[in-house]
Amino acid sequence: MIPEINHVLYATDLSEDAPRALAYAVALADKFAASLTVTHVIRETNPNAELLISAFLEYRSREEIKQKSRGQLAEEIKERLAQMCNELGCQLPDCRFSLADVIVEFGQPREMILNHAETGKYDLLVMGRHDYGFVESAITGHSTKGLPRHTPVPVLLVPMASSTDPAGQPGE
Repeated sequence: MIPEINHVLYATDLSEDAPRALAYAVALADKFAASLTVTHVIRETNPNAELLISAFLEYRSREEIKQKSRGQLAEEIKERLAQMCNELGCQLPDCRFSLADVIVEFGQPREMILNHAETGKYDLLVMGRHDYGFVESAITGHSTKGLPRHTPVPVLLVPMASSTDPAGQPGE
């Protein structure tokens, strides 16, 4: 039996390679005329999360983050992610996917993403794949290692851009 893909969940860490993985999620959702939900979990115990958010939202300093409430940050991230989805969708000839939701939460990424995959009606989870070592994972706070083994839905891991693919464009 050929599986139907009606709803894709894309989990992002907001890294510089995130647009590459998002492009795959959008392309798959478009090919299957599926809905797309984008999720980002802000790890509360990670001081480096401020750096990622600051770069993603193009703030001039980390002080701008400290002046915002959690709700304001979540809304700004949601708006930026929705804008990225719409920009990618405009590049598609038919634009058959729909952006169902953008979810930005505070918590532990692994647990929150697993919860969405288990409780939502998703047919596929798309994530970027980073080959962080133990020390780098501990420093940056990336905590989704092993997540694909525990999800109830298939997972597409998009590798980060290689040095021969500086633009990070899929299919090139």
